[in-house]
Amino acid sequence: MFSNYFHQVNQSVVDLKSKLNKNTIGHHIDCYFDNVFPNLKNADIAIIVVPEYRGGLKLANNNSFVEFRKSFYSLFQGTWKLRIVDFGDLKIGSDVKDTYFALNDIVSSLLSQSVFPVVIGGTQDLIYPMYQAYESFLKGVNILCIDSRFDLIDDKIDSINSRNFLGYIIKQDPNHLSNFINLGYQSYLCQNDESNLLEKMCFETCRLGNLRDNIQESEPYLRNSDIVGLDLSSIKQSDSPGTTFPSPNGLEAHHACSIARYAGMSDRVSSFGVFEFLEKNDNMLQTTNLIAQIIWYFLEGFSLRIKDSPTLKTINSNYKKYYIPIKNSNLQFIFYKSKNTGRWWVSSSMELDNNENYNEQIIPCSYEDYLGAISGDIPSRLYRIIKRKHV
Repeated sequence: MFSNYFHQVNQSVVDLKSKLNKNTIGHHIDCYFDNVFPNLKNADIAIIVVPEYRGGLKLANNNSFVEFRKSFYSLFQGTWKLRIVDFGDLKIGSDVKDTYFALNDIVSSLLSQSVFPVVIGGTQDLIYPMYQAYESFLKGVNILCIDSRFDLIDDKIDSINSRNFLGYIIKQDPNHLSNFINLGYQSYLCQNDESNLLEKMCFETCRLGNLRDNIQESEPYLRNSDIVGLDLSSIKQSDSPGTTFPSPNGLEAHHACSIARYAGMSDRVSSFGVFEFLEKNDNMLQTTNLIAQIIWYFLEGFSLRIKDSPTLKTINSNYKKYYIPIKNSNLQFIFYKSKNTGRWWVSSSMELDNNENYNEQIIPCSYEDYLGAISGDIPSRLYRIIKRKHV
């Protein structure tokens, strides 16, 4: 079905695959080789490598991703039995828009078949065609980026690139973006105009320092996202040198793996991407191996999905409810704690005497958000969400 879109997996990778231990990921992967394209009928996860860099400020057309596959294939499986297919490398179109079209078509088709796409690139503007793929499925899409920058405003305003793709998405008409979340931004890399615009639109952000202090705070954000994109440049250079914009500051490798695991566990996340890999900067395959391990942690999280989100049928039986009045007000929060996992949600409505709580939008939150509400303070994240829902 998609074979015309892809180059086959390199012969050296297939040779390695044939020699791997039976407990490795690669031993069980069905990859595109010898003119036989993987069968999607029973697939859970599809690996898609997209070596498209024309949307970036640096060209890196020599990236082969061969070493990534060797590293990823050689990892041992966790306690899961996921069925993984590797499509190979996407053929780059004569124009970047041709690549966007192909990726849009592929992701859209995979979503319709309940196959989870994992995209490895390439520059982060590839999130744009991934976003387009959702237009026929959802009324609104939530995008989360782990990124040191907001990628909202760039001098090149006439065309989309890796530094302005979010702004490009926002300007689309019709627009299907419900929410944007940035994790790990670094203030000295972001324009004030960008920060002000995100605040005005009630989008959510989490500064690098706050994220590093408590990486578990990223989990509720990921639980409320559809598309998750990880910019490798958000990881500090000592941990990830092979990126398009290496920086001395950033997340650490284990933070990226934790976030990937949370993304995999989220019932809502339906596509995941790792971007901005630059092979020529990669010292001793450090970033190559890190990408492989990030994907491994995502797969582990994916294997732990248990459909824990509240629904009309489960809200009264599977969750404990906590009503928290707001000081000097006739308003209240309604928090919900899962009896199965201990995860938290909060009602976006603060109206009293509402007997149809299951019709309200229930938003993932953290235990710290609950403690903040008890103390009489409205956590900034909840205030922003509620403001957006009641504007």
